[in-house]
Amino acid sequence: MGPNGGPVPYHPGINPMRMPELALPPPASQALLREGAALGVWRLCAALHGREATQSGQWYSAKHALAADQRCNVLVLPRSERAAGIMLRFGDLAGEMGHLDHPVIKVPTDSGVTNDGQPYMIFAAAEGQPIARACTSLPLRERLQLIVQLCDALRHAHQQGWLLAEIDPAMLWVDSSRKLSLMAMGLLPMPDPADPFERGQSLGSAPGFASPETLAGDPPSLVSEVYGVGALMCLLVDGRLPSQFGADPEAASPASSWPGLSAVERFSLDALCAKAVAPRASRRHAGVEALAEDLRAWLAGENHSALALTPMPATAASMERESDVATWPPQTHPLKKAAGAVAVLASLAGLSWGAWQGLQVWQQSQTTATHSALTTPSAGRPSMSPNTTSAIPAKKSAPLVSTLEKSPQNASHAASAGAASLPATVSTAPKAQAPVKLKPELLAQESARPVTQASVQSTEKAASE
Repeated sequence: MGPNGGPVPYHPGINPMRMPELALPPPASQALLREGAALGVWRLCAALHGREATQSGQWYSAKHALAADQRCNVLVLPRSERAAGIMLRFGDLAGEMGHLDHPVIKVPTDSGVTNDGQPYMIFAAAEGQPIARACTSLPLRERLQLIVQLCDALRHAHQQGWLLAEIDPAMLWVDSSRKLSLMAMGLLPMPDPADPFERGQSLGSAPGFASPETLAGDPPSLVSEVYGVGALMCLLVDGRLPSQFGADPEAASPASSWPGLSAVERFSLDALCAKAVAPRASRRHAGVEALAEDLRAWLAGENHSALALTPMPATAASMERESDVATWPPQTHPLKKAAGAVAVLASLAGLSWGAWQGLQVWQQSQTTATHSALTTPSAGRPSMSPNTTSAIPAKKSAPLVSTLEKSPQNASHAASAGAASLPATVSTAPKAQAPVKLKPELLAQESARPVTQASVQSTEKAASE
């Protein structure tokens, strides 16, 4: 109230206007169409699968107005922007979709709008229940076989240039003979990676089946398709989606809900599921074809590609002794880790010490070889001795040899005495000369002293006399 009892005048700085907090009512449930309602040339027979709260709409069976034996399935979509986008996309792709021919894949063949303004699509007739409902009474192996059937059907779609961009379990039916039917409303042409403007026309998967990169705005791809199929596999194995596993989906154990499995089987299946729904696209299977191969390997009791990042334990018995849920690899005690590190360091120290010792021996051998090369005589080179003052040329010993050769009667005595008196540093001339007579007393004197250049000269002088 104002000062005079009237209303307070409006001022934006004092009492700004506020919109009332309104909550829009939830959308009204889709009313079932009456039996016999006309949808073009088709007449509705009965509602299928009850009333399921899914974004896909309501399913009906119908028959042709002019051929009662011709049947079809009708999907009536709720009035929404997504339904309008589905209708427009079908108008663009209807001609190309007609070329897909596979017993599992059921493509839309016609479309229209009901009298109430609800869009609808016509599919080829198929029997069965949605996969989530049909698998409630199936064992685990038959559930995984259905995933293999889906992957094989998508392999055929890939060969034709299509991928399943929108995963919805309500679009997968299973009949009484365990045969799968894919209502292929979510199939899209593969985006061209060379075209930056080609991003596909995906309208979104069912909640919980879209990959992280798709939610971030990336176009649909083969790895995002793997995530959707992997999320469906987790739903069939554990009853939960990856988004319900908690903060760390890779640490979850969907296979633990099957106590009849061995520890190794649980570990292997958990690794397979974790790879299929990995948050990082690079850690997933490259395509559903690889996922199908891994599933076949698991069903056969063999190893698969998911165990490359998480190795399989050696034996089943060892895993049974660990716990009900396998954990691999086993944790190593810190003392064992420290002992191993010390052993490695000791080995490296021993190798370093041996290398240093080898280097010292090699250097010493090189020094000895160099010294020997300087002190050992060789052909055509004078030798050096600590007792000599200068090098003695080889030609200076020629007169001494000649003296020995001139005295045949003293040859044997001179040879024995000379060999003992002459050191190894005196080299003889290779060419023989005329013998020179050498007195025995001079030879005895020479043997008592070391040979030098002066002594050789004096011996040569005495021999000449």
